[in-house]
Amino acid sequence: FKEGDWAKVTSPHGEITVPVAHMAALNQNTVWTWNAIGKRKGAWALDNDAPEATEGFLLNHIIHELLPPRGDGLRWSNSDPITGQAAWFDLRVRVEKTTAPQESQPAHPPQKSPVGPAPDVVKRKVGA
Repeated sequence: FKEGDWAKVTSPHGEITVPVAHMAALNQNTVWTWNAIGKRKGAWALDNDAPEATEGFLLNHIIHELLPPRGDGLRWSNSDPITGQAAWFDLRVRVEKTTAPQESQPAHPPQKSPVGPAPDVVKRKVGA
């Protein structure tokens, strides 16, 4: 992989197609991402073509909410016991180079924002 490539990342639960960047500080068998860099179109009053909506992604699509069944039949939450965040730190995935899609996958239709779009220019008046 090189900067600008795209990868299909697959787990037993699902797959995502995402842009690739190199991180020299990692073990060669580790996949790493910034936390929460993906935003659904319409969320946070972002434009539909904002990079967070077109190139950003979340790992939720490849992480199952429950751990595999235990011997007693119970299934525990696949989450950090302190923060409740999804337990992505031990997820095993297959990473394959793929052609660049129009935007990261899966892509979802825009959600309706409870606030209007942000202005193109923000003006601030100081004093009276």
